Amino acid sequence: MTFRGLGISLSNEDPVDVTVALSQEADALGYDEVSIPESRLFHSVTTVAAAVLAATENITVRIGIASPVFRHPVALALEAATLDEMAPGRVRFGVGAAEWTMKALGTAPPGWRPYTNTIEAVRAMRSLTAGETLGFAPETFAASPDVRLDMPRVTAVPVDIGAVSPRMMEAVGAYADGVQLGAITSVGYTEWSLDRVAAGAARAGRRGADLLVSGNVLTSVDNERTAARDAVREVLAYYLSRVEGVVVDESGADVVHVAEVRDAVSVGGVKAGAAAVTDHLIDVFAVAGTVDDVIAGLSRFVDAGLSLPLVWHTLGPDPAKALRTIATYVRPALAG
Repeated sequence: MTFRGLGISLSNEDPVDVTVALSQEADALGYDEVSIPESRLFHSVTTVAAAVLAATENITVRIGIASPVFRHPVALALEAATLDEMAPGRVRFGVGAAEWTMKALGTAPPGWRPYTNTIEAVRAMRSLTAGETLGFAPETFAASPDVRLDMPRVTAVPVDIGAVSPRMMEAVGAYADGVQLGAITSVGYTEWSLDRVAAGAARAGRRGADLLVSGNVLTSVDNERTAARDAVREVLAYYLSRVEGVVVDESGADVVHVAEVRDAVSVGGVKAGAAAVTDHLIDVFAVAGTVDDVIAGLSRFVDAGLSLPLVWHTLGPDPAKALRTIATYVRPALAG
């Protein structure tokens, strides 16, 4: 898989001005993308994305991801088209079921069909932002097949799926422009995901190689290798305690090590779980250490098929310094 750039994935949980400032810094440093999620109920992702687009010049802004439960798919298409009008060619929109979050918030509608809802949202967004009619009678939301955006000029916005399960990965191949892999991605899970995406594309008569494969990679860099690796332990403990089975099952991680972290979190919380995170788990689920360690680790992800890694979350004991270090030394090495 060809390297297609390096991005940064932000939490969208910080104050908006902090997210905008980090995005401006990433833009100035030459990062290719900034991914902004709708993280629980912190900030509206499309509002923050608009602020970021207005404050930057070159970087692509990814919605990574939005839910078709919170927003009607026609409204999602209108949001995407409006953002693209603000900054033509600099918007990439991710949609996903986010089942864990929907259930945790109690917002999953009665009789909700996450798989069908996500596919119909993607189909709607791709058609409507291309200036076409919806073109089908949806089953999971109300809209006329003849509806189209009233905006006089629209340009197709790439729409990705935030997929996890085998079925949803195959839906990426059949319906979307790409996939965004979520938290604690591993090389093994990346390879498995690409196989599923390719299978879905083949059945739909599409080329899997044309789809963008992006994903959050838990990254931490520092001159002090131990400090860089210690910086990811709490994040790993949190996500290992709640992430879906396939993410761990396909990672190649030792199940005993994972179980020990989960047991520690259940008894003593995330800090206790962090103490149970082994070097093996850091090696599987993160890229953490010196500059050379990070270059080697991200190269393994690219070789596995992750064409657009999104360095995510920790970045390092000193995040601002790490952001500059990754841009200065890591991105050029990956680009070859």
